[in-house]
Amino acid sequence: MSPAAITLLMLLAFAGFGWLAWRKLAIVAALQPEPRLDQPLQRLRSVLVNGLLQSRMVRREWRPGVMHAVLFLGFMSLLLRKLQLIAIGYSESASFPNAFGGPFAAFKDAIELAVVAAVLYAFYRRFVLRPRRLAPNREAVLVLSLILAIMLTDFAFDGFRFALLAERYPAIAHERAYAFVGSALATAFSAMSPAALQTGYVLAYWMQMVVVFSFLVLLPVGEHFHIVTALPTLYFRRGRPGHRVPTVDVEKLMEATEEADMKAGVRSARDLTWKDGLDAFTCTECGRCKDACPTHLTGKPLSLKGVNDRLKHHLMEHREAIVADPAAELPALVGGVIGTETLWACTTCGYCEAACPIELEHLDKFFRMRQHQVMIEGEFPHELKKLFEAYESQGNPWGLQADARGDWAQGLGVPVVRTAADLEGLDLLFYVGSAMSFDPRGQRIARAFVKILRRGGVRFGILGPREGSTGESVRRVGNEMLFQQLASALVATLAEVGATRIVTCDPHALNSLRNEYPELGGHYEVLHHTQLIAELLADGRIEIEASAERIVYHDPCYLGRHNGEFDAPRAILERLGAAPPLEFALAREKAMCCGAGGGRMWIDETIGTRINVLRVEQALETSPQTIATACPYCAVMMEDGLAALPAAGTTRSRDIAELVADALVAEVPGAQEPPAATARLGA
Repeated sequence: MSPAAITLLMLLAFAGFGWLAWRKLAIVAALQPEPRLDQPLQRLRSVLVNGLLQSRMVRREWRPGVMHAVLFLGFMSLLLRKLQLIAIGYSESASFPNAFGGPFAAFKDAIELAVVAAVLYAFYRRFVLRPRRLAPNREAVLVLSLILAIMLTDFAFDGFRFALLAERYPAIAHERAYAFVGSALATAFSAMSPAALQTGYVLAYWMQMVVVFSFLVLLPVGEHFHIVTALPTLYFRRGRPGHRVPTVDVEKLMEATEEADMKAGVRSARDLTWKDGLDAFTCTECGRCKDACPTHLTGKPLSLKGVNDRLKHHLMEHREAIVADPAAELPALVGGVIGTETLWACTTCGYCEAACPIELEHLDKFFRMRQHQVMIEGEFPHELKKLFEAYESQGNPWGLQADARGDWAQGLGVPVVRTAADLEGLDLLFYVGSAMSFDPRGQRIARAFVKILRRGGVRFGILGPREGSTGESVRRVGNEMLFQQLASALVATLAEVGATRIVTCDPHALNSLRNEYPELGGHYEVLHHTQLIAELLADGRIEIEASAERIVYHDPCYLGRHNGEFDAPRAILERLGAAPPLEFALAREKAMCCGAGGGRMWIDETIGTRINVLRVEQALETSPQTIATACPYCAVMMEDGLAALPAAGTTRSRDIAELVADALVAEVPGAQEPPAATARLGA
């Protein structure tokens, strides 16, 4: 070998890698700062579990997950082998000490065989199975070919090395005793002449080293840069579902006198955070974000993969301005890089983030882009103008009289909480929300839940006409100013009556009250109605009669993915039916959105298939009699979807509260006099 040649090869490769990598990382460093150093132990755990062990990928699809885990772990473990090969470039006898060298040789051969199998499966999957999300990709084929070449040339190198040098160097002979693949090849090569062995030895070495260092230089050029950036990206992940919208300093915005100071959200690439940039360059383009994305599956121009790809190319196109000229004006992202239809198509369901094996983030970017479009540009879907006006005038999306908010409860004798004294002696406050206060479909759910609470002896009250909207919808479409007005008013009302324990049937309200209101001074223990019903059943506070009805359960995004509650609704349905509840093909973490989230409830759906229709079609695949929901918005979307499909026949949509209320048996003795255990409901 030639020490000068291996030195030159390394210098050229590392220089090329460093220069190409810095072209991207310099952009990341120039973007907006954002602290990401909290909770170091949890961050390291994510690196170990989802990075090194590829847990998220294996859990979702075990075959391709294991394939990627083998490739990644093989890449990491064989770094030590490459160090040995570099040392061999300086001294042909370079070996690890015997105590380590022999076992490592066996380990290396086993890992390399596993990597070869994984690469062959990857080719089979890409060219034979051809899953829909895998688009034709020449770079992926090239990288897989390079990996295969590295493995095969390493086997060949060991074969020639053992045949040529094992008798001369005891350490190499010791390696041969363990390296089962290399030893077998050495036996096959042993009949060759010394000159032929020397030629094969040199060719196999340099072919491998040239491929290895070419691969290194290739990494920063395309999507496989994630091999370098994936672990740092996992470490600096947000570490929570995308259930909180980034806050805007509305007071500062209102006080701004110069146009340059009137900023909110994201206008151009310069407003992105460094983590946004790192995510764009780290995207593996695996397409998993599309598997249950409601917009992608219904033909709308949105996927996390597509957004990251466009951002990545845009950042590189404007690299010099971003890195070297902070004063340079950059083009707006929305309307060019991110299409208007793309921005407003998102239902904020969070599937793409939950599916991404390296936890790339999507929602924060879109929330901030919407904030800029609404609050600064005044450009948004025309339907939202009517929505904003309705909230401004009456505090609800229908624009109905605010003082009629409690009319749904007339004749039910529900206590109305007007003061802190009214709340004394009650177990909790029932936050009804706009959908169940004003929409007839939601009102039926509210009445059913009241029946359950009464039967279970739960002492509760409602705010009635004093109840305000959480503002969840307007926040997710970018009107942060209106959201803060609505939220501040509700926080003040809840503080005035002393509410700390709240139950709601609306996952969107639950999410806002639980996860977003603490920033505004509102700290509450918030239960979803399915959680409370499940506890009442488990404690024997209510009893229900099972039936043979075929029920399939639709997971609401803001209850399941965003707040982690999958089991309580299913526990109830198991008690309701003689058989376990049916499941969608896309259920639990993979559940597809109904189409109402992210403010989409109020925006006409004009591109592709209607999301709720597709979701109902997915339900009908299980031949259900009932589609069970646990969200008033999902209930509306499922009913509308059923109405649009003649094939639905007599299939109906019902909230779990309605199903339970209909199945209640005679009152449980003593239920009207709640035991002391009542105080722990939801604890």
